[in-house]
Amino acid sequence: MSRRQDIAALTELVRTYVMAMTRGDRPALERIFFDKASEVGHYEGELLWNSRDAFIAMCEEAADAETDPFWAIRSVSVQGDIAMVHVENDWAGMRFDDYLTLLLHEGSWRIVSKVYRIR
Repeated sequence: MSRRQDIAALTELVRTYVMAMTRGDRPALERIFFDKASEVGHYEGELLWNSRDAFIAMCEEAADAETDPFWAIRSVSVQGDIAMVHVENDWAGMRFDDYLTLLLHEGSWRIVSKVYRIR
């Protein structure tokens, strides 16, 4: 992929990520996260270290099909088949900084891990 193609693919993945997270869309989230992906951050003073499936279950519980969430890509770094994307986004009434690490595998970018902070 060219740099332009990488950026376009990563932007589309982030759009899918935010919309699927907000709407609790399990099939879309399973498609963009590797099976062994993790979600890590502090929530209400506690360290959460969730598996992909635990993260998806939280998204399903907080699902809001009516919301059109705010999101913006703040930075992107691509080095060969790895990438890091900083996304600012709203979810469940909170604003987050999410750092997504991604791997280009079999022609598609997929999320390896998500580390977040609540603003």
